[in-house]
Amino acid sequence: MKKFIKNIPLIILIMLLGLYFSYQNGYYDKYMRDKINLTNQNIEKFENDIKEGRDVTIEDYLKEEKSYTTKTGNISLKVSNKLENIINKGMRFIFKKISSVVE
Repeated sequence: MKKFIKNIPLIILIMLLGLYFSYQNGYYDKYMRDKINLTNQNIEKFENDIKEGRDVTIEDYLKEEKSYTTKTGNISLKVSNKLENIINKGMRFIFKKISSVVE
């Protein structure tokens, strides 16, 4: 158990480095460009359908976004939010005590 706890900072560092390198390599930019291109294609398709006099509905041109939420993801998000609140309150308490001692 102690070995696992010692490795937590290393795991977090590796995750942060992975996110940093994926950002630097343009993964997010490529994702956004692909999304814009898809939107432009749907606009052209919509305009062509109107010119041809077809019935158009918005559902024909919107891409359905996949939902990747799971029970585990929702639970971990709730736990993360609770931990954030606890740490935030603790830090505020600590800094209030420090500021009262300094004054």
